[in-house]
Amino acid sequence: MQWADWPFIFSQVLTQFSIGAFIILGGIMLSGKLCFGQSDRVLKTLPIIWVLLIIAMLLREGTLMFSGVNSVSSFGLETFFALSFIILTITYWFCEKHLIGSDKWRKLFLILIVTWGGLYFIDGVLIHAVQIQLVVQFIVAVLLGGSLLAHSMLVKAEHKLTALNHVFPLCGVVLAMIAVAANINGIGNLVLLAEQGAITSFVLRAVSIGTLLIAVGLWLMPLITKSKPVAAMMFLSCAVMGISSITAGLSM
Repeated sequence: MQWADWPFIFSQVLTQFSIGAFIILGGIMLSGKLCFGQSDRVLKTLPIIWVLLIIAMLLREGTLMFSGVNSVSSFGLETFFALSFIILTITYWFCEKHLIGSDKWRKLFLILIVTWGGLYFIDGVLIHAVQIQLVVQFIVAVLLGGSLLAHSMLVKAEHKLTALNHVFPLCGVVLAMIAVAANINGIGNLVLLAEQGAITSFVLRAVSIGTLLIAVGLWLMPLITKSKPVAAMMFLSCAVMGISSITAGLSM
């Protein structure tokens, strides 16, 4: 990747985190384990996803429009999925807040949105499957970044599913280990390039691995200290995870 690609990579990371988060939140809401009060508070956090997707679209399309940059990262479907997700999630939020339609109809609508997110995930895996590091990075961004963002939103919504406070971070550790293994697998080539003077990719990959471990460490902190997760710390972990994904994309 070139430095000119950073707006597209940033846009992709925001999209991947957001859609991944909604897939997980949607699955939790469909499970029926959230009471009415918790569901209502979770719905109040959905604007976070809208804002991230809107920023992603404006950043990507604005860069293409004003600079005429042609990037290997600029997939037409990326904008299509982001725009459709904004429309679908806002429509779902409106239906839930104003109780439009029956409970069964709104549940089917939520299933449709989660399925649409699943199609985005499958499409992304197929597009990035040309290289193992790329596909692992995409999967980690959607599943790990999405889980972290979803958990942060649940904490902000003051959820009562305490088991999730253990499950999410532990699953995050597993995904982080896979991501680190995939990154280390290709770091040998970066070391050779660094010895020849091209040190930028090596530094970016090292920063990516380091910030990933920091983000997961912050995520695990409540488990280590046996305390409740704090929304501010969770969102800080999300930001660090975002830096990890962006630097990983730039190092490819």
